[in-house]
Amino acid sequence: MYGRFNNFPVLVYTLRWLPFTLIFFYSCSLWDYEDPSDPYDNTAPETYLSLIASDTIYAHIDSLSGEVTYAIDEEPSLSMVWDTLDHAFTTITTSKQLLHWWGEDSDGDVIGYRYKWSSDSAWTFTTAEEGLFYVPIRTDLDVFSFEVKTVDNDNLEDKSPAKLTLPIKNSRPEIHFRFNSNPKIADIQGDTSITFPTRTFVWDLYDQDGIESIQDIYYAMDDTCEACWIALDDASQTSITLTEIEPGSHVFYIRAVDVAGSQSNTIYFPDSSNTEEPNYWKVKPVIGEVLLIDDFSQDTQNNALNWYKGILDSLVGSDSYSIWELGKALPYSSNDIKATLGYFNSVFWNGGYTGTVLYSGANPSINNYVLGGGNLFISVAALKDTTFSWFPIDSIVTLTEIWFQISPNRTLVSQVDSTLDLRTPDEQGIYTDVNGFENEIDPNFKSLYRLQQPEDQFDEWVGTPNVCGVYQFSYPPSAGKAVLLTLPLHNGYDPLLDGNNNFQDFLEYLLTVEFTE
Repeated sequence: MYGRFNNFPVLVYTLRWLPFTLIFFYSCSLWDYEDPSDPYDNTAPETYLSLIASDTIYAHIDSLSGEVTYAIDEEPSLSMVWDTLDHAFTTITTSKQLLHWWGEDSDGDVIGYRYKWSSDSAWTFTTAEEGLFYVPIRTDLDVFSFEVKTVDNDNLEDKSPAKLTLPIKNSRPEIHFRFNSNPKIADIQGDTSITFPTRTFVWDLYDQDGIESIQDIYYAMDDTCEACWIALDDASQTSITLTEIEPGSHVFYIRAVDVAGSQSNTIYFPDSSNTEEPNYWKVKPVIGEVLLIDDFSQDTQNNALNWYKGILDSLVGSDSYSIWELGKALPYSSNDIKATLGYFNSVFWNGGYTGTVLYSGANPSINNYVLGGGNLFISVAALKDTTFSWFPIDSIVTLTEIWFQISPNRTLVSQVDSTLDLRTPDEQGIYTDVNGFENEIDPNFKSLYRLQQPEDQFDEWVGTPNVCGVYQFSYPPSAGKAVLLTLPLHNGYDPLLDGNNNFQDFLEYLLTVEFTE
């Protein structure tokens, strides 16, 4: 008994420490945490993708064959389903796609994204979270997929990129004539467009599938039969210059075709439904070697034009020259201006008396014409623009500053032949803002007329300012001559410089002497 009790203190001592031992044991398990030197594995980011769609394409997937049938431009059957992620049969019905995406990273920061279309060979990096894409569709209906994956600050990528599969329907191309490239009735002052055998047409192309999807452009003249269409060499071409067009009335047609065989609308000129444009397009033949240009749109009665015609009838014959009435606008294309001038050896350009004149807009074509061997005579009422390169001017001389007139019976003194002196009529002066000019440096310039000495207080000029001269480029040797007269010849009612009844003699001098040397 004693021995048994003798062990009692030991037992008590053990029991006293047992709760603490148990608590300590369980406490170590409860309070334990991972070693900071052994952190959690870095997790890859996640990617999310959405699509902004304007239409829905429905699809049915055959459970056995896996064949996909799409409902295009028709009501889907009850068996058809649509899915926004796995198959994504929600899409814009064209190749224009607006996509949005974003990413999340639980243990870091998103630094960007990599995306790729099924038509791409490599991934593209971007920091943007949206993009407007044009899928390169090449058939009437095709399927494309888009993938995007997030990249975090540890350069880890989403192992399961967000993916969208899109059935895309081809878009029909569109074609339109370039704005204001065809003449307006108000500009040509008539309902018939009249040109010489060269005419340029300009158009703009558009295709939601991308301009590169346009495969062919066809044009036709007068007839749209299947064999009448002619393919252009370049599908990206936006203009054509027709030459050697047969005289008579014509219609020009043009259309575009894309890689899927879809045809654009057909546009044509003239279009009878367009009330702003001419109803007819008439090509006139090139007659003779002399061209008379009427740049006096305010002379609605054509009095000045008829006066010029009477002179040329006498000099070259009534059926030996051509007439070009500009109206209020030059042709849209400089090719047409250049070609028209190039048909003739000599051009007489009436710059008018009042209103807007158009010769300034034709400066490049005039320069090419003269350098190419053509001869030009031009009269202008007010020399406001001297930037043209075909005629050098050192300085402008103001002739009418206060009274705005050159009085009747004033003489333009010829510098080559006194019998060619020109004079304002006894009862008719020039009542508008006019200028003279000087060129005292260039040896290729020659004065043809100087204004007489002033006679009274109404003659505001000083000395004998130059008002007409001829210039010829030294190179190329074949360059033609340009004659500039800075006084108007006709006011729309009466001749202004024919007081001696010899202006015809001056034009004859130009044709037979200056333009033949």
